[in-house]
Amino acid sequence: MVFKCLIVFVLFVVGHISAENLTIQIADGQVKGVETWSIAGNTYYAFYSIRYAKAPTGILRFQAPVPVDPWTDVYDATYEKNICYQVNVDSSDEDEDCLTLSVYTPINPLNDDNEKYPVMVYIHGGGFYWGSGQTKSYTGGIGPGYLMDSKVVMVSINYRLGPFGFFSTGDTVIPGNAGLKDQTLALKWVQNNIAYFGGDTSKVTIFGESAGGASVAYQLLSASSKGLYTAAILESGTALCPWAFQRNQTEITYKTASFIDSQFDENRDSQQLLSYLQTVDAKAIDDASRNYTDWAEPYVEPGVTGILNGQLQQGFFYAPVVEVVHDGAFLITNPYEAFASGSFNQVPILIGTCSEEGLMSYDTHLQYTLSMYDLDHALLVPQGMHVADDQTKSKIGDEIKNIYSPNGDMQDNLLSGIQYYTDQNFQKSLISHAELQSQYTDVYFYIFSYSGDMGGNSDHRYPGSGNVTHTEEGNYIFERNNPKNFPVDDQLVHERIVRLWVNFAYYKNPTPSEDSILQNVTWPLVTESNFQYLDIGENVQILKDPKKEKYSFWKDLYETYGVRPYETY
Repeated sequence: MVFKCLIVFVLFVVGHISAENLTIQIADGQVKGVETWSIAGNTYYAFYSIRYAKAPTGILRFQAPVPVDPWTDVYDATYEKNICYQVNVDSSDEDEDCLTLSVYTPINPLNDDNEKYPVMVYIHGGGFYWGSGQTKSYTGGIGPGYLMDSKVVMVSINYRLGPFGFFSTGDTVIPGNAGLKDQTLALKWVQNNIAYFGGDTSKVTIFGESAGGASVAYQLLSASSKGLYTAAILESGTALCPWAFQRNQTEITYKTASFIDSQFDENRDSQQLLSYLQTVDAKAIDDASRNYTDWAEPYVEPGVTGILNGQLQQGFFYAPVVEVVHDGAFLITNPYEAFASGSFNQVPILIGTCSEEGLMSYDTHLQYTLSMYDLDHALLVPQGMHVADDQTKSKIGDEIKNIYSPNGDMQDNLLSGIQYYTDQNFQKSLISHAELQSQYTDVYFYIFSYSGDMGGNSDHRYPGSGNVTHTEEGNYIFERNNPKNFPVDDQLVHERIVRLWVNFAYYKNPTPSEDSILQNVTWPLVTESNFQYLDIGENVQILKDPKKEKYSFWKDLYETYGVRPYETY
């Protein structure tokens, strides 16, 4: 998911000097990295874009990734290489040969040192169609410096996006979820190799933001990734978010292909589709995905079709699916039902949200979209409720409209739309995930409510809203600027959130002991009878029942009208 933050990322890559021949032996061969420094002046060692899978081209296109073959030469990991194809942008470094990961470590791997540090593996966001695990600001901005200062080993991965990562024909020909399978293979690589970089394989925390957070949830749900990590952090994303699951991927797959060859408007032979698409140029598939997106969700006066296909509300076009049962399937159970029944990899999680995620939809199209809701309140009803009867859907829509804008049209009350998007697209799903998982594992919940300059949100604010928009907390976690260029309060919030995240990686507890930086707070677990959470604002404080009124409303709505089994919530 993309929040176009108007902030210049100053990535202090101060020289990338190799003061020595930083070449080490790992499981597949030798790799050469570089010595560099964080903004704070601490030395760390970077190994960029190490290949973990074969290039997924030709007959490997749309299929599960295949581990890389060992190499005999020294692999040059001193610079960043390709990014995966992006649906919404074109760049010279897009390529199918993109299945790489970067490793950053505060330990010199050449030293004979038995000390091992916890590992934090980052899965980037971007709506499953955009982004990378690289430091480049325009696709990732994943600067590791702050975490290097805190003495953890960090890994950041690329995985296939858009049609390359999420096409599905609803059978075993193109089963789907290739991008998620890439992530799992990268986690296997971590288990096999991270010790060479000073990482502790018994302390691996996976974390991600937005679609990265949803990806973390999907890794929790997949039996194929069991045992590959010991804890998880989900920032502003879960598999239960309505945008994180696609119910119509098969039709989207064929329709996208029709923008290359019109026969697939009618032809539903999955083997023919695969054989054809594995021979065309990758750029043709990339262009087709952009053409499909423009066709299905036009940006100018989208009308009812555009609203119905709204990706944040109803599912990104190229997104995870439940696969048919087969060997190698990543996901075969509806996400909500799996969490409800305890059928997931049961590790502790830290999960939360920014205070007003819906501000990301505060743009020139918002008022028009709200006017469409005013004409037909049924458009407000999530597809994931599975309500088929039009009269019932209209009734539900009336109830949703009345709680968000009781005194007039939504188009005349932009705040109502922002708050609706916050709850519908993010917060009800994240709170529900925390509730469900707390029955089986330790769960820590947070709301990031600090609105500061370091967050980079200069345009997406609105009177009466929570003011902290989607992905804003990331600027306090990743080294994108020098914290000293921001107010003292911003620096303190930055120090606190990094401390909490790193504590969780070390101890599976974000507040293992009293800490004056954290105002000596003890972050309580979520329980069925007492939903307490940490509010990360100008101060850190323990509060209870996040979004109590609105969440209770949505919960009652699902219980009254929803039809299970649910995929999302």
